[in-house]
Amino acid sequence: MKDRLLKGEENLYLDYMMRGSVRLAKGFYDPAIQDFNEALKLKPDLLDAYHIRGIAYRKKGEVDKAIEDFNTTIDRKPDLAGAYYNRGLAYSHKSQIEKALADYNTSIDLNPTLSRAYYQRGIVYYDSGEVDKAIEDYSTAIKHNYNFADAYNKRGLAHRDKGEAYQAIKDFSKAIEFRPNFAEGYHNRGETYAIKEDYDFAIDDYNRAISRKPDFAEVYYSRGQIYFRQNDFDTAIQDFHEAIRLKPDFTDPYQALGNVYAVRGEHSEAIENYTKAIALEPGDAGAYASRGNTYCWQDNFELAIKDYAKAVDLEPSHGASYVGLGNVLDQQGDLERAIQYYNRAVELEPDHPLAHFNRAGTYNKKGEADKAIADYTKVIKLQPLIKEAHYFLAEVYMQVGNWSEVKLNLMLARTLGVDIIHLFHKKYGSVANFEQTIGMQVPTDIASLLAGQ
Repeated sequence: MKDRLLKGEENLYLDYMMRGSVRLAKGFYDPAIQDFNEALKLKPDLLDAYHIRGIAYRKKGEVDKAIEDFNTTIDRKPDLAGAYYNRGLAYSHKSQIEKALADYNTSIDLNPTLSRAYYQRGIVYYDSGEVDKAIEDYSTAIKHNYNFADAYNKRGLAHRDKGEAYQAIKDFSKAIEFRPNFAEGYHNRGETYAIKEDYDFAIDDYNRAISRKPDFAEVYYSRGQIYFRQNDFDTAIQDFHEAIRLKPDFTDPYQALGNVYAVRGEHSEAIENYTKAIALEPGDAGAYASRGNTYCWQDNFELAIKDYAKAVDLEPSHGASYVGLGNVLDQQGDLERAIQYYNRAVELEPDHPLAHFNRAGTYNKKGEADKAIADYTKVIKLQPLIKEAHYFLAEVYMQVGNWSEVKLNLMLARTLGVDIIHLFHKKYGSVANFEQTIGMQVPTDIASLLAGQ
């Protein structure tokens, strides 16, 4: 080694180890590995060289070579906690979860204060659906390393999955406190605010994430979703396009664009974007169902049925696809089969508001008022934002002459911003026509509500 820092052949291996470690820290993996190789030529029993070379191999992606080096290290020094930890990381990379978990357990047994071992074991538990165990391990990692930003971030995700938004926000805030430029922390906190419908806070966090990481495609997508919910469709479209520009194989923004265009009635553009999403991720049942909905709105029932059927084939428990099939059959006048598909959707997802909402409409067409009333009532309980449910519930009550419920629900619908006069006159033309249809007189106060008096 021409540029050795230490004189004397007996210490030359230290030069290689020192330079290799510096190169490893800078991400120069091949030169680092070469240095560790040279160190081992000079000192074949140097355990640190095997161990650190294993880390370099793992970071380079040569996981099998990494495991081989960690095995050598462990064989020669069975009580070295770090070697088990690093081999656990390698096994995790290979998705050999049981082996990874065993190594994390051993590293913790050997060194009960090794915070990163708890952290990585927490990730294994989280990915396996054992969220409480994950939280416990993240908490222990934090106990041994109070400013462990990644552990706060992961624990925040676990709390959010449990519906514990307050705890999640606290953890994301701690992660940001210890790492002020932590774009992922801002994104995750923003997502949690979005779940709480605190949209201003969410957008503020998304903006901070973007300012720290301008190429963070997922944040543009998330911010676009907020603008979409706020009916700011043009701004949402801009964000979804930026997410795609930054990450062309990112499926979600294509689906989101499809949703925006569908809501705006631009069905061709919606179908184009759903089709792109399907091309990127052919196994996504949701994209097929969304495209099926758009075909249905175009009255292209044949293609709609094909897409819903494909979605069900990909994901037999996809309730929205059964709702879509029910919608097609309802529009085709096959009410019995429509009810069967809505029933299947409700069996799969008992709290699916659209399944209850659409089934209520079909029951109403069949003259089964009690069942329609039960479904509309369920919708209002599940999803108050489906404000039209109050109007349609009132309409069913009108048909059975329950005028107190009619008045209550018409007034609630009007308070929520539903144009009850337009909906009523679109279907019946006038109060007089309705009275003739059902064969009973509408009370004066309700007739006034429906006439805009």
